[in-house]
Amino acid sequence: MAKLSICVPSRNRQIWFQETIRALLDSPRDDVEFVFADNSDDASIMADFMRAHAGDPRVVFLHPGPSVYSMVDNWERTVAASSGDWVTVIGDDDYVDPELASVLRKVELMLPDVEAFGWTYASFTWPGSERAPETNIALDLTHHFIELPKDWLTRRAYLWVDATTTPTHGFSIYHSALSRRLIERIRRRFNGRYFEHPTVDFDSSFKAVLEGNRFLMWQRPLSVHGVCPASMSADVYNIGGFQSKNATFMEEVGRNISNDPAMEGVPFFCDMGVTASVLVTQQWIKQSAGFEIDGWQENFARACAYYCSRFRKREDFDTITELYRSSFARWDGGRYGHAFRPVYRELPTHVGAFSGIRDGKIYLNNRNTGAGTPREIYEIMSAIAPPIDDIVIDPTMLRRPADAAAAPPVAVPVPA
Repeated sequence: MAKLSICVPSRNRQIWFQETIRALLDSPRDDVEFVFADNSDDASIMADFMRAHAGDPRVVFLHPGPSVYSMVDNWERTVAASSGDWVTVIGDDDYVDPELASVLRKVELMLPDVEAFGWTYASFTWPGSERAPETNIALDLTHHFIELPKDWLTRRAYLWVDATTTPTHGFSIYHSALSRRLIERIRRRFNGRYFEHPTVDFDSSFKAVLEGNRFLMWQRPLSVHGVCPASMSADVYNIGGFQSKNATFMEEVGRNISNDPAMEGVPFFCDMGVTASVLVTQQWIKQSAGFEIDGWQENFARACAYYCSRFRKREDFDTITELYRSSFARWDGGRYGHAFRPVYRELPTHVGAFSGIRDGKIYLNNRNTGAGTPREIYEIMSAIAPPIDDIVIDPTMLRRPADAAAAPPVAVPVPA
């Protein structure tokens, strides 16, 4: 059995999918399984491409079905086809280092009860993605292993403590690795499926926090989140863009997930963008798990304000702010509206992302490194970071978040 399954679901993004497959299969490791799932309208493009890899025993290739799979169903069949001890999912325009398998072997040797392993990952804008903002990659020059207590993660996940645009708790199967025993426990608890809610990455992360028992984070980057021209990430702060893609998304799901009974009395909808969409997912997960928790509402309002303040066009800022302000006015008699205080920040035109060294970190503008793919930017980062082969995991040297000890316990429901 493979130590690690790297799963890559895809739909109609064959150019980037093929580049991702090439990058992954360049690895010589024989303890990694690659599950590639094509959900495209034209099955012949990827079928022709994959013929060159038909003899690779590490590859599981899933063809399109008789009809288009929704995103959640495509992710479901991809993970269901995996067999590794650990599983990670990346997008078809992303990259993850297959050497992750060797890291996981070291984790299991020193800390056999770890069930979720995360790492720092970078974001890379593919050439041609002009709509995406210019960004940089921050490389920390220290690479500690950090153990994250379950109570601490639960507060960040479900109470929106220290949230930005979204809760910052991590440990989704997306750009993290979950153990086979954890994902099978999730499947057994949640109606025989790995994924249920169409916002698949947060569906996974909220469930992992509920079901996982020990969580470990490494500060060294091991993957790259790509933003290609067809990526939804390119439209996160573009109202027309994300609302159009959201409509297509709902059509493929077959229903408007914002109208689920879990959202009764909470007037936030997926077409309001990222923060509202995550709330819709979270409310559904809580109802499905029989998990009630109070005290998140004001933190959520502050996250909404943060999200609105990230819009750079004044007209977009005004439009999205009014959408959220109207919802806060209708929610529980306007009780939480005081915490929603977005601020428009006008930036000068043509401001590039910072490059250089600041506060112990190296910043790379990913548009001027010369990298043309996520793997190429990863190789640049790896030339700066400590070699994976040199790492030593010492259980006595694990760090914890500075505020972890002060966090009060959170009751997490267990299945009957």
